[in-house]
Formats: sequence, structure tokens, C-alpha cells
Amino acid sequence: MTDWETRFADLARRKTREATAAMLPALQTVEGGATNELDAVGNRWTRRLFDGDFYLSKVTRDIPATGLVFVQSRDGNTGARNPSSLGGGETDKHLIYDGLSRVAANGVLTGAETIRGSQVIFSVWHPELVALRAAMGLPRHPIQIVATLGGLKFDDTLLFNVPELPVIVISTAVWVERMKEELARRPWIRTITMPQPDDLPGAFRRLRSMGVARISAIGGRTIARAMIDAGLIQDLYLTTSPRPGGEPNTPLYPTPLDGRLVVRKRGTGPESGVVFEHRLL
Repeated sequence: MTDWETRFADLARRKTREATAAMLPALQTVEGGATNELDAVGNRWTRRLFDGDFYLSKVTRDIPATGLVFVQSRDGNTGARNPSSLGGGETDKHLIYDGLSRVAANGVLTGAETIRGSQVIFSVWHPELVALRAAMGLPRHPIQIVATLGGLKFDDTLLFNVPELPVIVISTAVWVERMKEELARRPWIRTITMPQPDDLPGAFRRLRSMGVARISAIGGRTIARAMIDAGLIQDLYLTTSPRPGGEPNTPLYPTPLDGRLVVRKRGTGPESGVVFEHRLL
């Protein structure tokens, strides 16, 4: 094994161990709306902890059905190097963020700053979620989709260096050209070239043509706001912590994102005060 493959194997073991060992207080549904037009996913284990099915918009357009997943502090901040530090709790981290929000996804999309120089892989890790993903006939890991309007640190970032892990980089023609040598050394990385920096809709149509039907988008805020402004987000999954924190003045979006409520749930036991909402934008 190469050093990168060893790091990937170590990460997978650690993430699986953490997910399996975590104590996950169940969520409790407090309000819900119509779900007939949505797809439902879940198994006995997830339904017990989530208090029902997890819902996703149907794939009906020429772009992927995309859910945006965020956690915010009580005072509305989303800026934090580690989202779990905002106080969403273990159930949010292992059941929703690393779980139901991406278990049915073909790809997980993030901005370059979120992964720059990191040793992270965006996948599911709890054995129950791994089994649920396999039961849906999906590959073990979602495609790692990175959107950037600048350079990438290929030699410092784990997800760019594991050949078994498919990656798609979305960028402009100028930056794809500047990255061509690094990309040539990594043939498992595909690219989508945008003629203009604001052509995310075109990039999403290209993703759909490549077989990416569902995306779980995890930010950061810059790419999240661009996707919202372009009308590319159908589902917003937002967990609000019971405590203040995060980087000051870092809301997900400058104005409230109302949308139609699908479900609102609250944490129980040691995670009382946590609120999870799913809204259709």
C-alpha cells in the first residue's frame, strides 16, 4: 500500500470505530408537513433514531437533486473548522451529517477551502449506514466533488490521492489549465470546466449527464450561497445547536431561508435543545 492508501485505511477504521461507539440519543418529531412527493430512505436502525424516514426531493430535473447540510449555533453562526464544534451533537454528526444526508447520494460536494490540506473523506461510516447504502445498490463511497475558483493543494489533501475514490473537480478553464499537470498524475480525477465563474447551473447539468443524480452539499458558506442563489438546492437540512458559538457573523445566508417545512425534530436526553429542520427551498 502507498502512504496515501494507508492513511485512507486508517481514517476508515477510525471513523467506523467512532461512529459505532458513539451514543446517539434519538430525535423526536415535533412538527411535519406533506411528504407524498418526496423520496424516503431508512432502515429499522435509522428510523428508530431519526423517529421516521429521512426525506429527499425526487430526481426530476436535468440537474442533480441536491440537499444542503449545515449546522449552526444558537446565535446563527455556521463558521467553524470542525462543524461538530458548533454543538449539534453526536446524533447530528453520525446519523445526519455523516449519515442520512449522504447515504443515498452519488456525490458529496464541497468548496475548496473546506478540504484544503485536510485528511477527510466524505462518506458514511456506521455499519448500519454502510449496509443501507449497499442495499440501494450504490458504491461504497460517494464521488468527492470539489468546486473551486482557485488552486488546489493536491499533495496535501487526502481525497485527491486515493485512486479507488472517484473525484470530480469543478473549476474555470483558466484554473483547469493551471492544474493540468497535477490532474494528469491522477487519472481518477475528472474535471468539469465552467466557461464563467458563475456557471454553476451548467456544471450541475454536466454532473447530471455524468450519472450524478443526487448530491449532498456540505459547504462552506461561499459555495452554499452560490448554489442557493442559482436555484440549485432543493432540500435544506439545518441543525441548530442549543448553545452560542462559532465564528461571529457567519450565518449560512444573509437573509432567512424559510421554504416549506417538511419536518422539525428535537434532540432528547443529553442533546435536549438541539433542533433539526428539513425545508424545501
